[in-house]
Amino acid sequence: MPTITTKGQVTIPKPFREKLHIKEGDNLIFEIRSNMLILKKKERKSILNLGGIARGRKIGVGSEREFTKKAVSKRIAKEELKDG
Repeated sequence: MPTITTKGQVTIPKPFREKLHIKEGDNLIFEIRSNMLILKKKERKSILNLGGIARGRKIGVGSEREFTKKAVSKRIAKEELKDG
């Protein structure tokens, strides 16, 4: 059974790390629900997740880059709020 160190650290047992594919350098999210501490792996964002973001957009010279920057920024901000 894991115990907390004097620095407030705890080792996540190997079977849990393997199940969640947690490795060194990964970011984790902590949530409190009632009297439980929930630990989740924060998924890394990939540019590939943004496919189809400009669907239906009329293409004009020079405006695609600006539109994409705004759309990507909005999506990242929305996901950050959702992830906490």
